[in-house]
Amino acid sequence: MERRAMWGILARAAPGPTGAAPRLAGNPGRPDLDRQPGPASPPMRPATPATDRPHRSGSPAGGWRGYAIALVAFGLAFALRLALAEVLPPAGFPFLTFFPAVLLTAFFGGLGPGLLASALSVLTAWHVFLPPAWSFQLKGAADAIALGFFGVILLVDCIVIHLMTRSLARVREERARSDGLAAELALRLTELRAAHAEGEAVRRRLAASEARLQALNADLQARVAVEVAAREAAQARAAHAERLQALGQLAGGIAHDFNNVLQAIGSSAGLMERRAGDPEAVRRLARLALEATGRGAAVTNRLLAFARRGALRAEPVAPAALLDGLREMLAHTLGAAIAVRVQAPPGLPPLLADRAQLETVLVNLATNARDAMPEGGRLDLAACTDQAAAGHPAGLAPGHYLRLTVRDTGTGMPPEVLARIAEPFFTTKGIGQGTGLGLAMARGFVEQSGGALLVESEEGAGTTVSVWLPQAAGGDGAAATAPPPEGVLRGRRILLVDDEAPVRQALGHALRDLGCRVAEARDAAEALARLRDEPGFDALVTDLSMPGANGLALIREARRHDPALPALLLTGFAGDLGTAGDAPDYVLLRKPVTGGELAAALATLPVRVPAGPG
Repeated sequence: MERRAMWGILARAAPGPTGAAPRLAGNPGRPDLDRQPGPASPPMRPATPATDRPHRSGSPAGGWRGYAIALVAFGLAFALRLALAEVLPPAGFPFLTFFPAVLLTAFFGGLGPGLLASALSVLTAWHVFLPPAWSFQLKGAADAIALGFFGVILLVDCIVIHLMTRSLARVREERARSDGLAAELALRLTELRAAHAEGEAVRRRLAASEARLQALNADLQARVAVEVAAREAAQARAAHAERLQALGQLAGGIAHDFNNVLQAIGSSAGLMERRAGDPEAVRRLARLALEATGRGAAVTNRLLAFARRGALRAEPVAPAALLDGLREMLAHTLGAAIAVRVQAPPGLPPLLADRAQLETVLVNLATNARDAMPEGGRLDLAACTDQAAAGHPAGLAPGHYLRLTVRDTGTGMPPEVLARIAEPFFTTKGIGQGTGLGLAMARGFVEQSGGALLVESEEGAGTTVSVWLPQAAGGDGAAATAPPPEGVLRGRRILLVDDEAPVRQALGHALRDLGCRVAEARDAAEALARLRDEPGFDALVTDLSMPGANGLALIREARRHDPALPALLLTGFAGDLGTAGDAPDYVLLRKPVTGGELAAALATLPVRVPAGPG
């Protein structure tokens, strides 16, 4: 039975079929003897097979080499014990030489070879050296106890040495791993330093590139500013040339209109002088002169509109009256070969736009239409209401609009020209015949006014330009001014200032006919002297453009002496009013003015209380 137990121990201590380290069965409390790295264990390097791993001092040889060491050590221990048989008693110290052999085998060969050497040593000591010798019988209990104790000691020593060698191997592996990690860390640190140095170099290059980019950007901005300024200056010059071209084209018609006005006024004045004794004839001729004066005023207003610059001033404009006035001017300007027709039904609501700029746009469109009809044709000017919905072809926002249409029967345009017609500086006319800004300026004005412009054309079928402008709120667009009740101005003291003697005398007579008491002055200095010497005037009526101080300067200086003095400013050209501010404290009238317009304007001035001395 004892022999079967020993062979069981040897079988359990033998290595597995894969050459792995031997495992001890029946040791559940010592998992470190047979533990394998699981999923939660730290990563381990692949183990080198025992047959290929170089032997190191103090490390188990493993495999067949370990068992060879076990056999050699057992053989030497057995031979040494036999050699010492003459010195030692036959039954004494049976385990003396086997103990170190087992220890050395366990240390250098591993657990399996150590257990093999232990088993061989126990069996040999039992069979050879314990009495009776050369038998597996025990003489007494003491020998059994000694043999068992010897076996247990060898087993414990093998296990302890195995654990110790495994710990040493793990320490060596951890040290090797630590050395590898240190080397790898040193390598990574070297790479990191190199990367940091490279990053610093890249950062310096980026900083230099950014500085160059900023310099290039600043240079580009400066060049763009210069180019934009040059382009704006070119556009301003081109726009001015366009305006001058339009004025040149209108010069013939305007000269014709002025000659008609002068003819009517001169003839009426001459006839009134010869028929002074016929009051009815004088009144009839005076009405003719007044009508001619009105036509002349309309011509000068159009000239001023073309010459005016500055921000847009939207006002209600009656479309029918606007187109009728343009027809009279264009009939002479475009020539006899062009028939001008107006289609504007009565009762149209007023549109909201800058009247002067709108007239300029329509005249430019009419001039382009004339150029498209070299053999003559018909030009239709039409006006109608239009309600825009979402998705309007001209891009209008939903709302109520007035649509003005300029339609000609000219040559029309092909699609490739129509696609570029609104581009600035694009023109189909010859060199020196057009700037290419007329339609672009028209589109800019219309869009700035809250409307839209659309050009429709077909080659050989003429061109139609539609302009949509917003409707004005209320009214019919008329500018009629109701005269005040008769006698409301009677007794008011008026200081009249104008450097033109005929104009001053005519205005003085008109004021006296209204019942006013008038004091006249030819310039600002004389007017200020009269204000100091004769205080108590009810109103100041002054011309704007005068030698020395103009009308605005006179109003400001006069109110230093009389802060509540009402003022009425007359002008034939309002180009100098930009310095007057957005909210003037005076009433403005444009020359020529009628007696009714003068009376209506004076009636709007506040009444001085108490009135001045008579």
